[in-house]
Amino acid sequence: MEEILQHIQEVLGVPEFLISHCTFLPDWVKDAFITSINFIPWLYFLYYAIELLERFFLKRIHLLVKLMKRLGSLFGIAISIIPECGYSVIASTFYTRRLISRGTLLAFLIVCSDDALPLLFMDMSKAIMIIPIIVIKMIVGIAVSMLVDLAFIFEKNSTENINAINTDLNEPACCHHRIVSSEQNPPYWWMHPLTHTFNMFMFTFLSLAFLNCVIQSFGSSEAVAAFTGSDTPYQVIGAAIFGIIPNCVVSIILAMAYIKGVLSFPAFLAGMVTTAGLGLAVLYKRSQHNADNNFITILLLLTGIATGLVVFYNMHLLDYIQNLFS
Repeated sequence: MEEILQHIQEVLGVPEFLISHCTFLPDWVKDAFITSINFIPWLYFLYYAIELLERFFLKRIHLLVKLMKRLGSLFGIAISIIPECGYSVIASTFYTRRLISRGTLLAFLIVCSDDALPLLFMDMSKAIMIIPIIVIKMIVGIAVSMLVDLAFIFEKNSTENINAINTDLNEPACCHHRIVSSEQNPPYWWMHPLTHTFNMFMFTFLSLAFLNCVIQSFGSSEAVAAFTGSDTPYQVIGAAIFGIIPNCVVSIILAMAYIKGVLSFPAFLAGMVTTAGLGLAVLYKRSQHNADNNFITILLLLTGIATGLVVFYNMHLLDYIQNLFS
């Protein structure tokens, strides 16, 4: 077994050896390339497992709806821990069809971290913060979803036909693949995870290269962090606003900035609360109720800012959560 692991390490070390000997590349590009390319195998296995889980639920769409209706925000929180923006897209689609409540949708959006959390394993000193992030987001998601549903408890919603969502979910989503399989869209058991992995590699490489270039220009990551106000609440607010942008690249940039020490933990957490992949984009696309869409977006933004500021002024909460799970 040890011999097999040694051979695997030798194979995985080939790209780093080749790239390190490319004298025409600047060091900040080499570092970004090596870090990104070494993470490819683990990302592929992760996205392949997520693909299988996604197809399990979507082939049993009635089961998915039943779990959402019976468990509401609790199911949304449990499933949104999975690092994939597809579930926030599904939640937004279900909400526009009035199959789930406003609070359940917010639970999905708050707990969703898109593709950011797996990237923290690039730096194990940052990876240990995954548990506090998940715990805090779960607590916040439950609290906000319960308060919102309680506030709108007397609101009457007309539930639409469950079969109507098949048309919505069959439109191109993340990586231009279709969430629901059909005869025109065969199940890409390995192709979509491969496409997703390649996209993640490119986004990660470009984000790291940019950050490395900026850090080299400033002299150190501490200088960049000081320039962006990491010791002030303004960075928390800025990260929350940046996270609300409905794009899958946003979570990657936030994760890379945190790994490089440019972004503080409270600011990263605020961005992780507001980022929801393409969830908000789908909400605005499918729903004509702009007032309701704006209310959800503003509430998500305020929740992210409030969560980040609470942790910013009470950093001892992190020690308590870590001690709880250690």
